[in-house]
Amino acid sequence: QPPAPLRPYHLDNQSQHQHQQQQQQQKQRHPFSRDFIDSMFTVVDKDLLFCKLFYFFFFGAFGSLFPLLAIYFKQLGMSAAQSGVLIGFRPFIEFLSAPFWGGLADKWRRGKEMLLFALLCWIVFTLAIAFVKPPAHKCLAFNGTHNILEETLSNRRRHSLVPRRFSRKVLSVQNAHLESNIHKEQGRFRRRPYKPDVSKIANVNSSDIRGLVFNMHSTVVYKQNEVNHAFFILLLLVVIGEFFSAPAITFADSVTLSFLGDDTQNYGRQRMFGSLGWGLAMFFVGMALDQSTTFPDGPCRQAHAREKNYTVCFAVFSVLMSCAFLAALQVITLGTTEKNDIQNNNHRCPPQKIWRGFGAVSGAIPFGSAEASYSDQPFFGKWLAVMKLLMTYQYISVLFISWFMGFGIGVIFTFLFWHLQDLGGSPTLFGVASVINHVSELLAYFLTGSLIVRYGHVKVLYAGLLGNVCRFMYISLLQNPWWVLPFEFVQGLTHAAVWAACCAYITHAIPVELRSSAQGILQGLHHGLGRGCGAVFGGVMVNQYGDVVTFRIYGVTCIIVLALYMGLNIFLE
Repeated sequence: QPPAPLRPYHLDNQSQHQHQQQQQQQKQRHPFSRDFIDSMFTVVDKDLLFCKLFYFFFFGAFGSLFPLLAIYFKQLGMSAAQSGVLIGFRPFIEFLSAPFWGGLADKWRRGKEMLLFALLCWIVFTLAIAFVKPPAHKCLAFNGTHNILEETLSNRRRHSLVPRRFSRKVLSVQNAHLESNIHKEQGRFRRRPYKPDVSKIANVNSSDIRGLVFNMHSTVVYKQNEVNHAFFILLLLVVIGEFFSAPAITFADSVTLSFLGDDTQNYGRQRMFGSLGWGLAMFFVGMALDQSTTFPDGPCRQAHAREKNYTVCFAVFSVLMSCAFLAALQVITLGTTEKNDIQNNNHRCPPQKIWRGFGAVSGAIPFGSAEASYSDQPFFGKWLAVMKLLMTYQYISVLFISWFMGFGIGVIFTFLFWHLQDLGGSPTLFGVASVINHVSELLAYFLTGSLIVRYGHVKVLYAGLLGNVCRFMYISLLQNPWWVLPFEFVQGLTHAAVWAACCAYITHAIPVELRSSAQGILQGLHHGLGRGCGAVFGGVMVNQYGDVVTFRIYGVTCIIVLALYMGLNIFLE
C-alpha cells in the first residue's frame, strides 16, 4: 500500500515567532557574504543597463568618425570654408528641426518608432558620405629628380603603361621630397587652399594648374569644379540626414528619464557612459587609422605618408551605431512591457512616467513636470514665456556667454585636429587628446557643483573665458603637436563647467513647469547656434587667414568679452 500522505505542519503564532527568531540568530552567527562579482550582477537595473549601453555605443560611433570628418574632407580637396559648412550645418539643422519633431511626437505618440527610424538614418546617410568623392584628375609624383604631374592609374591602365608593382618602390623617396617642399612653401601662417610652387613641378606651368586643387597631405590632384560638385552632394546628404536623425538622442534621453522616474539627478551617471564610449572609440580608431595607409582602389601609384584610408572610421561607425540600434530596441521592448504591466494592473500612471517627454526638445535633464498654468500652453507658447522671464541683463549676458563659448567649441571641434595635422600630428595623437578631453569633462561634471556653491555661477564663467584665452593662444603658439596634450585638460573647465554653470544659473529664474523649455533654448544657443557658427565662420576665417591667426583672433576676442563682462557686472553691482 502507498504511504499515507503527510499532513501539513502548521505553526501557531507563538511557534512561528520562535522559529523566525531562531532563523535570525542563525543568520547572525553565519552571515551570508557575496563576492564582488555576485553583488555587481545582482543589483543591476536592466532598464538602465541598456540605456547605458545605448549611450556608450551611440557616442562611441559618433566619436569614431565625426571629430575626423574635417580632415577627411580636407583630404578630398575641400577648403576650410567648405569643411566648416559641412560640419557646422549639423548643429543648425538639429536646432531648427527640434520643434518639428517635438510637435510630431506629441501628435502621433510614435516616439519608439521615430527613435529607431532616426538611428537607421544615422547609419544610412553617414555611410553614404563615404561613397561621395570627387574624381581624381592628376597625381603629384616624384620621378627621382623632379616633382611631376602624372595621369591617374585608371587613365594609365588604358594605355597599358607602368604596372602597379613598380609604384611601391619610390613611395618613401617621393614622400620625403614632397614633404620637405611643403614645409618650405607653407611658412609660419598656413593659408587655405594650399597652392604648390609651380617652379618645383617640372612638367607644368602656371596656366596648367589653374582650376586644380592640391592637398599638402595627399598626392591626389582634383579639379575645383569637381570638388564643388561633390561638396554640394555632401551638403545635401548632411542636411537631409541630420534632419531625420536629429531626434535620436532626444528621444533616447526621454526614455532614460522615464526609467529614472523622480530620480532624475542620476541622469548624469547614465550619460557619462557616452563620454566613455566617445573617448575609447576615438583612441582605438586613431591608432587603427595610423596603420591604414593602403589604398586598394587608390587613383595614384604613390601615396603620401600622411594620407590615410578613412574607410576604417566609417566601418567602425556603422558597427557601433548598429549596436546602439540593438540596445535601443531592447530599451523600447522593456519600456513597452513595463507600460503593459501597469495598464494590466489598473494602476493610474501619468503619461510622463511611461515614454515621458517624447515631445520634449531639450535633450537634457528636465527639472520638473508640466503643471500649473503653463501645462496647457503650446510648444512655442512655452518658449515665449521663457524668453519673457529672461529679459534682464543678468540672464541675457549668461545666454550670450553660452553662445560665445559654444562658438569656441565649434572652432575646436572642427579645426583643432586640422591644425595639429598641419604641424605633423598623427591620428594616434588625436585619439589620446580625445581621451584627455573626456576625462577632464567627467571630472569637471563631478566637481562643478561644489565650485558653483563655493564661488558662484558668474566666477565659474569668468574661469571658463580665461581658460579659453589661455587654450587658444597656447594652441596658436605650438611648434610640436604633442605639446597640445597638457593643455587639453582645460576642456573640462571651458566646456563642462561652463555648461553646468549656465544651466544652473538660468534655472533659478524659471518656474519648474518651464525649465524643460528653458533648457531647450539654452542648449539651442550653446550646442546649436554656437557650435554651428563656430564651425562655419571659423572655416571662413581659416580659409582666409589661416588656422594660427584664427585661433589667436578668438583668443583675443575672449579677452575682450571677459573684460566687458567683468566690468559690467562690477558696475551694475
